[in-house]
Order: sequence, then C-alpha cells, then structure tokens
Amino acid sequence: MENLGSRERLCHLVGVLRSRRKGSLMLYGFGVIFGASILLFAAIVFLFPVNSPSIITPMLKFNLKRFYTKFPFSRLPGYINTYGGGCNIFEGEWVRVNDRKPYYLPGSCPFIEVPSNFDCYRNGKPDDAYLKWQWKWQSHPTNAGCNNNVPSALNASDFLERLRGKKVAFAGDSLNRNMFESLACILWNAVPDKSRVFWLGNVENNIREQMSVRYEDYNCTIGFVWSPFLVYETQAKSRRMQESILKQVPETMRLDMIDPRASVFYRDADIVIFDSWHWWVRNKVHNRTNYFQEGDHLYPKMEIRSAYKKALTTWRRWVDKNINSNKTQVVFRGHSVSHFRDGKCNREGVPITSNETYREKNPPRVKILEETLRRMKTPVIYLNVTKQTYYRADAHPALYTRFYNGSIANEAMKQDCGHWCLPGVPDTWNELLYISLLKAGKASFAG
Repeated sequence: MENLGSRERLCHLVGVLRSRRKGSLMLYGFGVIFGASILLFAAIVFLFPVNSPSIITPMLKFNLKRFYTKFPFSRLPGYINTYGGGCNIFEGEWVRVNDRKPYYLPGSCPFIEVPSNFDCYRNGKPDDAYLKWQWKWQSHPTNAGCNNNVPSALNASDFLERLRGKKVAFAGDSLNRNMFESLACILWNAVPDKSRVFWLGNVENNIREQMSVRYEDYNCTIGFVWSPFLVYETQAKSRRMQESILKQVPETMRLDMIDPRASVFYRDADIVIFDSWHWWVRNKVHNRTNYFQEGDHLYPKMEIRSAYKKALTTWRRWVDKNINSNKTQVVFRGHSVSHFRDGKCNREGVPITSNETYREKNPPRVKILEETLRRMKTPVIYLNVTKQTYYRADAHPALYTRFYNGSIANEAMKQDCGHWCLPGVPDTWNELLYISLLKAGKASFAG
C-alpha cells in the first residue's frame, strides 16, 4: 500500500510539473511576442520619430539626438550623405564677407581652358563682388549637431596630402568640367613648386573630352571625362567616324548600357564624382523621337523623365557591380540651378536674398535621382548643391563669355546663365566635397 501511495504521489508530482511547464512555456511564448512587439515599436520610433510626435517625450528626443550622432547612417549602404543627426552642410545661406580671399586669384590659374566661359576675369567682367560671398552652414538651425571635427573651409594643402598617390575623376557634363577646373586650380595654388604640376591636356582616345592635371610631387592625378548622360550615346556627332557620317548612321541613346568609353577612365579612380542632369532636355535628345533604345528596341517616343530614370538605374547597377567601394568613394553632385530670365542674367548684381522662399526646380527629377541613390548598395556621398546655387543668380558668366568683345551691344547676344565664373561657386562645391570626404572618413580621409 505504501508503494502504491508513493506511486500515486509521484504521478501527482509529475502532473503538477507538466502543468507548470506547460504554463511556463505559454508564459515564455507570450513574453517573446510581447518583447518583440516592444522592440519593433522602439525601432519604428527611433528610425521614424517624425511619424510619432505625440508619443516622444523630451527626454526621448534628447536621447534620439545622441543616438543619431553616435551611429551615423552614412555607414549604411546606399546612404545619401547629407549628414543626418543635425549636421547638414548643404543647408545654410550666402553671407557677404568683404575681406574674403578666393582659393586662387582671378586670371591666375593656367588650368581654366582658354577660350572658356568660366574665366570671367579674362573675358572682361569688370567687378568681383560675386567673390565676396561665402556659404555659411555652421549657424543654420539644422546644424546644431555638427561636431568639432567638421571643418568650415577647404585646406588645400591638407587635401593634397590626403590625395597623395590617388586618382580623382569627374564624369558628366560641362558643369562637372566647371567643378573639375575649380579643383585643379585650388590644388595648383597650394603646390609650392608649380613647375611640378602638369596639364595633360585633351586626350582624344575616341572621347570628346578627356583631360587631366598631374601633381607630380604628390603622385596624384585629377581628371574629367565627358559623359553627360552616363549611359551610351551611340554615333554621337562628336565621336562619329567618317564612315558613319557617309552612311548617315542614326544617333541613339542606349539606356541599358553604361558609356563604355568614359567608364574606362573613371572605373579605377579612388574618388569619382558624377553628375547627369542638364542634357536631359528636348533639343539634346532629339525631341525624344526615335532616339531612346534598349537592346534592339528603338522607342518611337519616350518621355524624357522616364528615360532619365532608366539611365540612372543602369548607372546604379553598373556602379554596384563594377566599383569596389573599399577602394573607391562614389560621389554624385546634384542639380546646379540656372538663372535665365528672358535669356539674360547680367543684371543680377547680388545673390537672391535668403529670405526668398526656396522653390525646388524639377522636383520629379530630383525625386528620381535621390531614389536612385537610396537604392544603391554602394555608399554614395550626395553633394546636394541645388539650394545654394538657387540663390546665386549673380555668379554666372552672363555676358562675359569667350565671345564678349567689350561692347554693351552684346547684351542682345546669348548669355551664359548656366555655368559659373571661376573663381566662384564651384569652389564652394569642392569645399563641400572636401568636408564630406572627411566626414565619410574612408582611407586617407579617416582621422
């Protein structure tokens, strides 16, 4: 009987344990689900705080600011580098600084092409007031989170040292050539022995424009290659062979193929700066008629915006597949604003006041570009210069192009309100490039 009682007590104990175990498992499962829900909720709040303003306390907002500063999202693939976490150097205003010195004196640099619309001084521009304005981003309310290691200006000597043994390539249209010549001049002015800096000139190599400057003492080369669409424009007039001309081979745009001639130039660069915007207009793309092509299919008609999206998608995929992001820093310079008003801009003597409401030009195309950059696996620095160029209607060549002959009658002639005088606004783009590279902290720009 005692044995029977013991067995009954043992069975009862096992049953209790099983019951408790079952209850514990249920409680554990509930805890896992509840905990995961809390984590998911916290992640949403941290990543998208603007969507939950009513549930974020001031203390949480303070901690969020510390979180964004400590964990910069520039480390995430495909990040558009405008310095989240309270440090956006592309937000600011132009401030007049009467004693401001340009990075190189007007008319001094040998690497601004002659004749050129960029060299406003040599073309006869009578004033230099446009050089007295500096882009100030430090005091902007959005930039309270900028830390002390973000420089406020470009140190050309330091830039050269960090570029030692490297190749910098600009690929795009004439606005990127504007920026390339600006950087060539900035670095040239910082070299002690200027006889050791060499212009490699225009290299035909079956490419419309390919030019480089060599800084021998630094084993450094910077260059520009013409590729306004980034994708392959077949039988372009500037590249046609005589046989193609005689056969009247049509010019088309291969939206599914990167420009092979240009990519040979920039694919091995340590820093490559792209742009593509200003040639996506009707007169540059044959009024969209029998021009855009994918594979063997030639589109009778295609909206330019759709073609632009396809081209940037092709560029994105090519970069993700062919660029080694451990070696190469990819940069994309955003839209530079033109200021044609009845075909002119020569009467603009000062920047547009920063009190004027900023109006983004071509927002659908901006959205296409920024969405493309977000989808990239390759980390990209996005030089978003659109807002700062919006206010600088005074800094274009205007009348003072290579065709200016000193006559006021030239006001009736075509003016250049798209490019920029050098020295001038593109120097600020390179200033922001330098700061962005330091902020990204890759290779020689770390520390």
